[in-house]
Formats: sequence, structure tokens, C-alpha cells
Amino acid sequence: MRARLLAAVVGVLLTPILANAGPWSAGKGKGYFKASFQHLGSRKLVSPDGTKFTIPLFSREEVAAFGLFGLSKAWTMHASLPLLRSSDLQDSPDELGRETGFGDMQVGLQYQLGASGGWIFAVRGTLQLPTGDVERAGGLLPTGSGIYEGDVVIEAGRSLGAGKGWMFVGAGPQFRGGDLRDGVVFGGQAGWKVASTVALMGSVRGVEPFSHDAPKTARGSFAGVGDRVAYVVLGPSVIWNVTKTSGLQFDAEFVAHARNLASGPVFRVGYFLTR
Repeated sequence: MRARLLAAVVGVLLTPILANAGPWSAGKGKGYFKASFQHLGSRKLVSPDGTKFTIPLFSREEVAAFGLFGLSKAWTMHASLPLLRSSDLQDSPDELGRETGFGDMQVGLQYQLGASGGWIFAVRGTLQLPTGDVERAGGLLPTGSGIYEGDVVIEAGRSLGAGKGWMFVGAGPQFRGGDLRDGVVFGGQAGWKVASTVALMGSVRGVEPFSHDAPKTARGSFAGVGDRVAYVVLGPSVIWNVTKTSGLQFDAEFVAHARNLASGPVFRVGYFLTR
């Protein structure tokens, strides 16, 4: 049970927050940059078959930077840098100390395919690089997965209410290294400007493997995300434009469905700049 718990904790540690800004192009020479801090707390372990267990408190804090930059009218590049990941499991006796380090970065490109009937379409590819330290705590609480991962997502979005609101949805295949099972990633968002400087939005995102069948031999290890990880998370956000080119964003995320990971709420605050 202890090994299973530790593997699941690693799973929740390394579950990425996928870059997801909708199908709109940034525009040539224009950009969006955000620095954020988030906290996660979990006392629940969900096994691959859906069975739930109570675990000692696991906490994770992360400081990250995210950016979009328009290379042309149709092409936009993006990157997500987990500058600091710090995790701790309150096991008894306390055999594992807090582990802190750089995480796995993501880079990618988005191409705006075109528009039809008010809808905008785009395709986005993202690659996650194993830049984190897979050996932390003897491989039990690493800051990186030790494998390459990526996805290709098709998105469709449109404005609502004469520009007061927006919505988009997207989905596509996820590819995982290390003989872990590939799957599908999906997500969506809807938002509305409730004042000249304030907007409210709700988001959902998730991952589902192509199969939940138990393998004949174990896949994955403590040092990385386990096989057959699945989740659906959703929650509200508030955006406050402090100036015309900067603002604050507050997010809360709650787990609606999970398998083969420790799950818990995430709270995030970020400061963004546009140019």
C-alpha cells in the first residue's frame, strides 16, 4: 500500500497544467505573459479501478511562468516553465522530507486554421520535456516525470454577446513515453465580462487513456506519472484588469473524476501582462 500511495503522489505531483488559451491567434509581434503561484492539498488516493483511500496530507506548491507570442498572423508559440515545484507528504514516521526543484517545461506551436460562421478554428501541438529531477527522494518525490509527453489538440471557439463573452472547446490525442498508455486530452471554457475590468469564467479539462485494462506487467515507476492516469477537473476563475495591459487572475480547480492518482483542490493566483 505504501508503494502504491507514493506512486499516486508522484502522479498528482507531475500532472501538468496544460497550456490552454483557446483557438485565437496572439497576432504578429503581440504577446501574453503570466507568472503564477498555486497550492494543492490532497488526502484522497484513487486507484486505477476507482477505489478511494484516505492518505496522509500531501501538499504541493508551484511557481510557474507562461507565455504566448505571435510569430505571424496565424502562428503562435507558447511555453510553460515550472520554475519551482515543492512537495511534501506528511507520512508517519516522516521518512520523506520536502522536495523542491525545477519541473518539466512545455513548449508548443498553434496554427489558426480559419473561421466559419462566427467560429474560429486552430490546431495546437505541445511537447513536455523531462527537465525536472526524476531522482528526488530516491525517485519517490521527483520534480519531473523522466519521460517525454505531448498532445495535438483541435480547438473551436467564438465570441458571445457582441464581444462580452467567449467560449471554446478542444480535444485531441495524447502521446506518452516510457511505454505508458496514450490517451485523449480535452477541455473547454466559457467566460463573460461582468464589468469593464472584470470577467468571470468556468473551465474544464481532462485526460482519458485509450484503455483501462490492467497490463500483464507493471508500467511506469515511482519516478514518473503512472500508467492509466485519468482525471476531469473543473472550476471557476476571476480576471481583474488592473490596467489596460496587466491584471490578476484567480482560479480554483476541483476534481470531478480521477483514477490512479491522489486528487485534491487547486487554488491559483497569477499576474499577467499583454503587449
